[in-house]
Amino acid sequence: MYRAALTGFLCAGLLTACGYKTDGPDIAFETRSYRCENGERLEVKYANPDSGPSMATLSYRGTLVPMHQEPAASGALYVADKGQPGYRWHSKGKSGMLMKQEIGETEEEVLLRDCISGDSGQTRS
Repeated sequence: MYRAALTGFLCAGLLTACGYKTDGPDIAFETRSYRCENGERLEVKYANPDSGPSMATLSYRGTLVPMHQEPAASGALYVADKGQPGYRWHSKGKSGMLMKQEIGETEEEVLLRDCISGDSGQTRS
């Protein structure tokens, strides 16, 4: 399932970058690079449709993690799709935190904290 979603997400982004218009809802694509407290970098690609839930794909230590948006008390919470271990990305404004929650556990391990975005690029399809 995640492979199909990731393929569709990446293909839509490539078509948008090439100037092709696809039928369907308008989607804003945005890529943000974050530098975290420990000096590590994290890149997140967001897909924000005019209607429906947002999606994100983050690149963490050589692994692409496709995620879908879940309700959050504040900011935006993205949770890893099936096939990925419990990654969770919580962002608010230009900052974010990457966590991991093991199956069957109630507590989350913070992997990256105080991640601050310094740049972004946005395109619309």
